Amino acid sequence: LLNKANLADKNPKTKENVSLLGYGCMRLPTISNESARDSEEEIDQEQVNKLVDYAIKHGVNLFDTSPAYCKGLSEKAMGIALKKYPRESYYLSTKLSNFSESTWTREKSLEMYHKSFKELQTDYIDYLHLHGIGMNGMDAFNARYINNGVLDYLLKEREAGRIKNLGFSYHGDVKVFDYLL
Repeated sequence: LLNKANLADKNPKTKENVSLLGYGCMRLPTISNESARDSEEEIDQEQVNKLVDYAIKHGVNLFDTSPAYCKGLSEKAMGIALKKYPRESYYLSTKLSNFSESTWTREKSLEMYHKSFKELQTDYIDYLHLHGIGMNGMDAFNARYINNGVLDYLLKEREAGRIKNLGFSYHGDVKVFDYLL
């Protein structure tokens, strides 16, 4: 059984009490109780709200989403579900999911980044990940984050406090991973 006593641990860098288990938002339920990742049906917002309430009641305070999850609807559903809780009582993790070449421009990548704030109904993100680095190799990494100035922009956003922690999720070419290390 989950309970608050055995569920939290301090982040060694930030000293934040982040739950050891996070709530992954890639497969939110639909009206017919299918996964919104695989279904064209509408997300069951009432069920999502109940699940989030249960998670928070039992000590989960980290919610991980992405603009790519649930066909682009996960962040909005989580923004609605979390809105009733004080912002400082939970941690939001989302991603810059600019996989498609059509989103590699600075303009499109930053549009995606700013939309996350709107959908999540927040003015800061606790953990922002560059999503799926390594996909399609170094050329894609450079096009998505370096050549367009997006990484520099995100670093300034972190300095301004709109991003608390900036990281990445890795998928793909080991050369990109080695480069980052």
